[in-house]
Amino acid sequence: MARIAKQVQSGFMHGIKSLFAIQSVPRPLSLIVICSFFMAMPLMAGVLAGYPELGLTTCVGSLLGLYGASFTPGYRASALLKMLLPFAGAYILGLVTQQNLAASAFFLGLVAVIAIYLALYKRMRPPAGFFFIMVCCLSKTHPVALSDIPVIAGAFLAGSLMVTVAVYLHDLITVKDKPQIEAGPSQPFWQLAIAVKALVVGGTVGGSYYFASVGGIDNPYWVSITVAAILQGQRMTDFWQRSLHRATGTALGMLLATGIFAFSPSPLVLIILLFVLAFTIEMLIAKNYALACIFITPLTVILAHTASIESGADMLILARMIDVLIGAGFALVAGGVLKALPVENR
Repeated sequence: MARIAKQVQSGFMHGIKSLFAIQSVPRPLSLIVICSFFMAMPLMAGVLAGYPELGLTTCVGSLLGLYGASFTPGYRASALLKMLLPFAGAYILGLVTQQNLAASAFFLGLVAVIAIYLALYKRMRPPAGFFFIMVCCLSKTHPVALSDIPVIAGAFLAGSLMVTVAVYLHDLITVKDKPQIEAGPSQPFWQLAIAVKALVVGGTVGGSYYFASVGGIDNPYWVSITVAAILQGQRMTDFWQRSLHRATGTALGMLLATGIFAFSPSPLVLIILLFVLAFTIEMLIAKNYALACIFITPLTVILAHTASIESGADMLILARMIDVLIGAGFALVAGGVLKALPVENR
């Protein structure tokens, strides 16, 4: 018990110190500007065409572009293209199963297991498998008739494909000499340590959604998003740090979101906000996670609030902090389980 208490204290103090630490991580500014622009543009097109909900769905699909900065210049578009169908599959699977709680929780967990396993196997840099889980969660924000799913899925795919083309054109213009990529040593696809972490994380993501729904949480998908965000960490200290960052950043972000929606922003203002928020998040997320969470909160509110982008967001904002605290509790339990299991801690 004393050892666990000491570990908790050490993790908490490390988390406190990390709140004020800014990591020096270079980010490709031109690529971030382009991806942020192509994230906001679909909403403008949707508003002008009279279909703001489809515009927001296309914005969710364009989240794929946030992976672009993690790949080698010159190879970004090809990497995104390989991820396009699995990314859309995660969203569509969430749509198809959203009417049945048990199926919805099970397949959300399955998406998380596959995303986490492949991200660890491929040694992907952050955001790794997080956005695959996030889009599956966002597909559950509002009931959708089965007959409407093809149109919604098409809008999502259009957003992902559009941002992939934009990344390709960016690298075509800016990358003069593609660097050579050396093939690393081959490794077996099946690895027990990776499988254990993927199963624990996936089970916690799906289970947290199920129990949050049964418990009457208005927005249970936010609990699962929090679990996925925190469990990106590889060590127990990472779990404590991300939990503290997530809670602190979300509390401040909730105040920011409340201030934004207090003025009943017009669609034009929301379009500008989408660009500013996406740009700021991408610039900060590798440097200070707590600061990034301040801007993730209002962005998620905008993307999740597909029924009406002009009113009624108060319920989403007020429930956010409770959801995050519940999700952090689930994630820390899962972190303790991973720590206790007798497998290599990847």
